Amino acid sequence: MKTSLLFLTNLFFLFIFSSSANSADIYAEYQITGTNSTPMISKMYGKNGNVRTETIMNVGGRPMNTTTLILKSNPNVAYVYNSLTTTYTEAKINSKASIKDISIKVLGNEKVGNYNCTHVKMTSDGKTWDAWFTKELPSFNFPISGNNELGSQKVMNELKSKGITGMMAKAVFLTPGGKSKAFTMQLVKYETKTLNASLFTLPSGYKKSSVTLDPEKMKNMTREQKKELMMKMIKEQQLKH
Repeated sequence: MKTSLLFLTNLFFLFIFSSSANSADIYAEYQITGTNSTPMISKMYGKNGNVRTETIMNVGGRPMNTTTLILKSNPNVAYVYNSLTTTYTEAKINSKASIKDISIKVLGNEKVGNYNCTHVKMTSDGKTWDAWFTKELPSFNFPISGNNELGSQKVMNELKSKGITGMMAKAVFLTPGGKSKAFTMQLVKYETKTLNASLFTLPSGYKKSSVTLDPEKMKNMTREQKKELMMKMIKEQQLKH
């Protein structure tokens, strides 16, 4: 559960930082809270159309730092790597997939932390989540091709048509059917500062994992097949330690 939550939240940053342009380098932190899990902090770095996220989680009693790197030069692949195994996994971003439908309902103005936000409920492809956007912070421009460009552009156009712009300060993802919370992400830190270009390169010494993650294929997997895939990733980690 923790592994799949981590993968989902890292890739979700592709959507968060894909609207209006901001030429400055950005550093942000989101606190992620799942059901029956210890809160995690996910760090995001954005520079020149590249995005890096770092999330620290506890695996088998040990902290594991998992990093996701999305490069403007190769926008159809997300590189997911961690310090425990010195390996990286490629997650494909399907260039032919797109969001089929999106429903956005404006629920009103609310305060999230120190930010004045607009609360919206969003439904797409059978999934439901609540999001809070603040105009007090600009969004980060991340021109990625394929699935996320097609999908997020449709979402952003719908948001703009309702007067919703700016940074996402909070998101609450719901379980299928929208009856309870699956996990929550909330912005806890935001800075504009110069970032080192080395943050956006794969570190030397890391080897490619035998596992390739394809979100489109995972949609059609059974629960057992998904579990088998995650166990294969965990087994690779155990073999190295």
